[in-house]
Amino acid sequence: MGRHNTPDPAAQLPARRRLGRFLVRWVERIGIGLVAGAGTLGVLLWAGTSWTASLWIAGTVAVIVPVAAWLASTVPGPESHR
Repeated sequence: MGRHNTPDPAAQLPARRRLGRFLVRWVERIGIGLVAGAGTLGVLLWAGTSWTASLWIAGTVAVIVPVAAWLASTVPGPESHR
């Protein structure tokens, strides 16, 4: 039906390019998670939290941030309701 029946432009790309985009996207998400975890670790250690607790919390942050980024990518953009 009209414009709703058009295929996704990314689906028309060659498989190698789609794989490259997928990998770059996940490397970026994981990188942001690692930076967030390292920042959290630094702040917690500066605040006097024990090493063990700081590592557990920073590790959790490093996992939650990429998962949250993935989850946010599943939400439709603002153009989808127009």
